[in-house]
Amino acid sequence: MYLLCKLLYVAVFALLSAAPPYLPIYYHDALGFSSNQIGIVLAIAPFIQSAACPLWTWLVDQKPQWHGLAMSLTSLLGGIAVMGIMMMGRLVASPSVHIDMSTLVMLTSCMALAFAFFTLPNVSLVDSAVMKILGPNKILYGQQRLWGSVSCGLTILIVGQLISMTNDLDMLFYVFGGSTILFAFFALFVRVGERPGDEEDKLDKENAKLMASTNHGYQSFHQENDTVHLFKAPTTQSFREEVHDALESFGHLDLGLTLSTISTVDQTLAHALDQGTGASMSILCSIPVLTFLSSTLLLGISLSMIVNFLFLFQGTDLKIPASWIGWNGPTGGVTELLSFCFAKQLTERFGVATMVVVAHMATAIRCIGYTLLVPQSMLTNVLALCLQTLHGIGFGLFWATAVSEIDGFFPPEQRSMAQGILGGLHAGLGTGIGALIGGFLYEDFGAFGLFWTAALLCFLSTAIFLIGRLPRFASS
Repeated sequence: MYLLCKLLYVAVFALLSAAPPYLPIYYHDALGFSSNQIGIVLAIAPFIQSAACPLWTWLVDQKPQWHGLAMSLTSLLGGIAVMGIMMMGRLVASPSVHIDMSTLVMLTSCMALAFAFFTLPNVSLVDSAVMKILGPNKILYGQQRLWGSVSCGLTILIVGQLISMTNDLDMLFYVFGGSTILFAFFALFVRVGERPGDEEDKLDKENAKLMASTNHGYQSFHQENDTVHLFKAPTTQSFREEVHDALESFGHLDLGLTLSTISTVDQTLAHALDQGTGASMSILCSIPVLTFLSSTLLLGISLSMIVNFLFLFQGTDLKIPASWIGWNGPTGGVTELLSFCFAKQLTERFGVATMVVVAHMATAIRCIGYTLLVPQSMLTNVLALCLQTLHGIGFGLFWATAVSEIDGFFPPEQRSMAQGILGGLHAGLGTGIGALIGGFLYEDFGAFGLFWTAALLCFLSTAIFLIGRLPRFASS
């Protein structure tokens, strides 16, 4: 059921997991970039993506008949840019060709910019297309999105194994190219612009009439043969609330439903632009909200410093084989999915503050642990994978809790904007700043300085968050 939705997620996460995680290694080993040059190139993507995602989603909303074609063409254009990076690597390796380093960095930056502008928004475009295809069955979104998470972990593993077996970094580009072609092919089958007269359209119209006669966005739902029938979601928040109700009615955990409650950054940014409603300044300027958003930004910077330079650190400093590095994907992915799955139950039992502190401490322990590892040791290989499990706990618990917590600060009509602010700070501004700072720290102070700075940011972020939770600010 909904095979095309699953194939789209498998393909888009395969192409996004084949090249980006390994590109820092390629920049260092094949192009000869320094760590600060790598940081500059990596910082381009989050800033460009923050602007490109709302632009492309707005375009396909205006011209829905172009949705599939837009995904196909943008993925191919971004794919050509990434393959251009491979060609520059081959030129650098050629003894008959000399390219000035500043020119090489500039050309690579242009390629990275094109990739960020054309390809990275495709996660948002796929989310949008899947929600339209599902129609009144939006609650099945998580069951489609789950295939993307599986694809991400397996692709990172496969690329690592291929690089190890062939001793050729170009393998990452071959897997990326194949995944891009598959995604472009699947995207051509997306049809979301023409649904006149069909049964789903009739159901949507009936639901709209019912919603217009009520004061809430949703009516009740019923369960028949484990299929949940819902009316169409008017907002992201009401959709998540409906999924929470569904989870409670089932009486057991469903990973697909659980993933439906976690907004992606691209979605929230697009909703923020589309809604056009300014968040209340009095709420934004309150101490609890300011400290929470500041904590979100600082953790985003810390995680970006870790993620962007992790593979380079493991391969260069610890001399871990690529076959072992590839296992970071499924190892972190499993704990991340489990964290998302149990976040709601854990939050209800221990509270938001405990979950946020645990997420920060897990990230800090992970950073400090990396500084204690010694190179070229089998024990180090194993311990590095064990530390990677803390990524799922650190990011998964925090993001699942943060998405729900930020909703509680704002009224329903401003929650999409709030989610956009949250996503923009954590994965937009935070990721970009983290890449820039991480590159300079890695270059000047090595891995020790990089990871200890990331750990200290976690401690600072925790302190700021806890200040905002003090009773004196509860009524702010």
